[in-house]
Amino acid sequence: MNTRSMSRFTALGLLLGLGVTACIKVPVTGRRQFNLIPDGIMRSLGESTYTSMLADEDIAKGSENSSVIKRVGQRIADSANQKDYDWEFKLIQDSDTINAWCLPGGKIAVYTGLLPVVQNEAGLAFVTGHEVGHATAHHGAERLSQQLAVLGGMAGLYVYLDKKSDMTDKQVATVVAAVGVGAQGAVILPFSRAHEKEADVIGMMYMAKAGYPPEEAPKVWDRMEEATGGGMPAILSTHPSNEQRKANLREWMPKAKKRYKRSSARSGTQQTLWTDSDFSGGGSSGSGGGGKKTTGGGGKKTN
Repeated sequence: MNTRSMSRFTALGLLLGLGVTACIKVPVTGRRQFNLIPDGIMRSLGESTYTSMLADEDIAKGSENSSVIKRVGQRIADSANQKDYDWEFKLIQDSDTINAWCLPGGKIAVYTGLLPVVQNEAGLAFVTGHEVGHATAHHGAERLSQQLAVLGGMAGLYVYLDKKSDMTDKQVATVVAAVGVGAQGAVILPFSRAHEKEADVIGMMYMAKAGYPPEEAPKVWDRMEEATGGGMPAILSTHPSNEQRKANLREWMPKAKKRYKRSSARSGTQQTLWTDSDFSGGGSSGSGGGGKKTTGGGGKKTN
């Protein structure tokens, strides 16, 4: 056996050995998940994919709205307490897209089309918490682990990481989709329904810990349904129904309220209020999505 074959054999042995201790706990929910992929590998995949996906997007820089995205995102990230993650929160200037997505390692993007739906910082905190929850719960790695079982175990991962050219297009697409990225009109492929409901719960707990009222979480799904007129935006594609999500959130709401009451950072958590008019007439260009209206924290608009 030559040196290259030996290194492959060793790598495969190490990766397969991870399966012995592949069951880990998800934060907040405590669910045990099957996860074969080291977090360092997923973070690397997330970072490289994030760069390539944003390359052709119109990213808001230096605007008020982009600053809000980063500020709220960082508060949620602090609640998640994942010190190994290099968190990034980008605002994509696209007022027609109601969506947000997350890649492994804490690489998150929000579209300006989502802002009138979340309306305020508390709503944004829930959506951001949901995306952060995907990252901290390692949903991408779990999905990839499941797909690799179909591809033939960890050998599929090794072939991918070794950048060999003998993977079929279908195999490559499966691996990429498992990381959380797909080519449906440049929109992130959805996680499973179970992952979405779990990310909702984790996100609500993170927002409560960060000082945002958790009661805003189910209201976001009410507004999502109203904004789409009963249609199915990208963020809800193949996801649980709004009613299922709200029922799931109501079940966890008592715990979230307790966590919110214990939070010492509850001031100024509903300051920003977006409306559809903020993004009409070309408001999604240059400034990062038009103007914003501020409140004193009680949720009422001031003129």
